[in-house]
Amino acid sequence: MSNLFFNWRRSEALTADTLKQMCEQAKVLEQDERGVKVLQLADGNIFKLFRVRRLLSLAHIYSYARHFCRNADGLSALGIPTVQIIKLIHFVDSSDTAVLYQPLPGKTLRQLSQAGELSEGLMHDFGVFVARLHAMGVYFRSLHFGNVVLTPQGTLGLIDIADLKLYGRGLSTWHRGRNFRHLQRLKDDWRIVPPQHVQVFGEAYFAASGLTPHAVTTLRLKLKYLP
Repeated sequence: MSNLFFNWRRSEALTADTLKQMCEQAKVLEQDERGVKVLQLADGNIFKLFRVRRLLSLAHIYSYARHFCRNADGLSALGIPTVQIIKLIHFVDSSDTAVLYQPLPGKTLRQLSQAGELSEGLMHDFGVFVARLHAMGVYFRSLHFGNVVLTPQGTLGLIDIADLKLYGRGLSTWHRGRNFRHLQRLKDDWRIVPPQHVQVFGEAYFAASGLTPHAVTTLRLKLKYLP
């Protein structure tokens, strides 16, 4: 594993007034009852805000934004395409933190699927990709079609990586099965995938996984969309 997993970034200060000015000049991509969560700036870069919701939280010590940066550095060290961090940010008048990053270019598997462009070959590559993630110890609870990107170079990468852990060793059968549950929980993604393409995904995963026959048998039961 690379020392990039532990790269300590310097955090830059930002005021609430500056954030307000940014909102006036940017496109709001996501917000909730507490306010803006994600902005797209004029240059195409993304500003993502992390709010600490609880008074007692480890985020006061190791922020969500710093964890996001660490995940980006770790994935890059493993050769997995992902967002490129530009700046880590903290606010001078609150416990909130943020990241400014360059988005990963390409289309998500969801976008490709909705456009009728999620081919059998791409589902094969997706199966190999997930097997690679698991073999490298990447446990991504938000693994779904909307967070996997096909880049212009034809490789697959990950976005929205806050909910991710890097274990530094291959995932156990239990963790793999649980990750399959995360992958399949958005039913609408899978309903429009032809059954034969789902089959190709599963076979590609198991062929690339190097798992024992017993582990393969166990995990097949976790892939509920296999025909």
